[in-house]
Amino acid sequence: MERGGRYRAHNLEEPTSELEKYAREVMNAMIREGIPPTPSNFDAYFDKLLDGKDPAFRKRILKLLELEDGGEDDHQGLMERRLKDAFGNIKKFLQSINTLYKNLRHLETVIEKRQFEADAIADKGAMKTLLEGMKKDIRTMTGILKKDANELKEAYNATSELVQEVQENAIYDDRYGVYKKNYLLRKMRQEEKLMKEFRHESTLMTVRASEEVVNRLKSPKIRQLVLRTVARLLLKTSRRSDIIAHYDAGVFAILMRHTSLQNARLAADRLKDLVGNTNFFVGDEEIMLDVDIGIARMDLDRSVEQTVVCALEALDIAKKLEDEPCGVCPQDVEI
Repeated sequence: MERGGRYRAHNLEEPTSELEKYAREVMNAMIREGIPPTPSNFDAYFDKLLDGKDPAFRKRILKLLELEDGGEDDHQGLMERRLKDAFGNIKKFLQSINTLYKNLRHLETVIEKRQFEADAIADKGAMKTLLEGMKKDIRTMTGILKKDANELKEAYNATSELVQEVQENAIYDDRYGVYKKNYLLRKMRQEEKLMKEFRHESTLMTVRASEEVVNRLKSPKIRQLVLRTVARLLLKTSRRSDIIAHYDAGVFAILMRHTSLQNARLAADRLKDLVGNTNFFVGDEEIMLDVDIGIARMDLDRSVEQTVVCALEALDIAKKLEDEPCGVCPQDVEI
């Protein structure tokens, strides 16, 4: 590897960088021991053999792995801790309900007892004493019930806040089976670090159902179904390394790692062909699905947010094109 992390062009049969040689060593060890070279097995052997290397080598490799990891374990750990807190509050919530129920039953028993005693009393003085005692019992139970109700309210509010926090920090959009916007932006920032280290190209693609198709769909339920169809097609055509997310308002975004602008154009062309062969029926009307596609380079000279704006601008350009599979960010056209 050259200074600054740039790879030299070389014969692929003969690895030259330290990382490439180690990867070959890991693969040879797996083949020698008859271990299927699946990604999960490779990860396991990568870590296993690394334990036997000298500290300086391990430090260099682990530094690269930190760039790849991007803190996902920390994020997952935080989510699990918040969920654990939420479940703890739910347990308190249920315990409070149980205590409240028991105290209500006790109050009911006290009232029934006092009523039975009242039926047996003919003397007015004794009746007054009974009523005073009953008032005292009710005041005591009322105080207990108010305390139980306050504890119940506090547990509910705490649980509600934690659940809201988990929802806000969740990375998966279960409506479409893809990631959320916050996860996409985090992975884009991680990708910037990797691009700076290894000098490869990556591209952001944006996709949405065409206005012509959406305007023909009057039912919100049908529109939602179309968006899920678009998401499913994106998942079908994407690579394992691509990050697919619902960005906002029916716009999907794909972080295409190690992908040049030209290769992104080819991917857009393939996606257009697949979408063009997809149709659905609304009543008796057949509707052919169509999408607009925009692409923008991941450029280290602009922020992640600026790259997103560029890709969205390219999406608007795509609406006006007829013979091109996608729109391109105006800043990237001349590059």
